[in-house]
Amino acid sequence: MNLKYKLHPSRFVYCSFVNFMFNPEDILFSFREEEGITFLVSEEVARLNNILFEETWALISVETITSLNSTGITAHISALLSIHKIPCNIVAGFYHDYLLVPYDSGSEAVQVLEV
Repeated sequence: MNLKYKLHPSRFVYCSFVNFMFNPEDILFSFREEEGITFLVSEEVARLNNILFEETWALISVETITSLNSTGITAHISALLSIHKIPCNIVAGFYHDYLLVPYDSGSEAVQVLEV
């Protein structure tokens, strides 16, 4: 599978709240769940809003345009990263997929994926 990847330099934070508490332009991703709203924001935005967090995540975008109808992209990415024991959360946007890995594993993850 010939996919192109881009590692973004910022650190990101996952958090969840019952209420919408961020400015819309500060949110990279949000998803409403039964327990609350999951947000993905930059570490800077989290600190400015006094959000407590334990982990930061590196964002890797799949620069190749993907489709929700494509088969095997998530499996391909997961298989490569799991061999190297790199945890990954994948979020599908309309045009691209986005990978979130522990921040310190970001560069390694891109190297593994580009092989």
